[in-house]
Amino acid sequence: MRVRVPIEVSLRVDDEDFPAAAADGLFAWLREADARFSPFREDSEGCRLDRGELDPGHLGPHLTEVLDLCDRYRIATGGAFDVRLPGRRLDPCAVVKGWSVQKGAQLLRAAGARRFCLNAGCEVFAVTADRRVLRTGGFPAGGSGQVAA
Repeated sequence: MRVRVPIEVSLRVDDEDFPAAAADGLFAWLREADARFSPFREDSEGCRLDRGELDPGHLGPHLTEVLDLCDRYRIATGGAFDVRLPGRRLDPCAVVKGWSVQKGAQLLRAAGARRFCLNAGCEVFAVTADRRVLRTGGFPAGGSGQVAA
């Protein structure tokens, strides 16, 4: 049984000069990530790959990056984490949420955000006034192991 669970996304930016359009860009990115990877959308890249409609050797860079991360976690956990369980469809959601939040935080920083908190279903990326970066969540994008759970 597969259950789709929506997540709440909140953003707080404490920089007075931060452009609202950049926040709009962040939310557009998160919608794009959902559309690209969701196992609940039949037209997503993940579903199309799972059905054999995409050539695994010619995937887009985002899907390649996410699948590489998933494979690293599968190896690191001795198979306890696997996005391809027997009898089930490809489901990278456990990695995609943290990965997309980290990429979203990179977009915010590139747009000039210096102090912010992005929370997407308990995947939190924050930058404090003294420029410390704080993250919480399940899987660290990039596999750095620097996560507070």
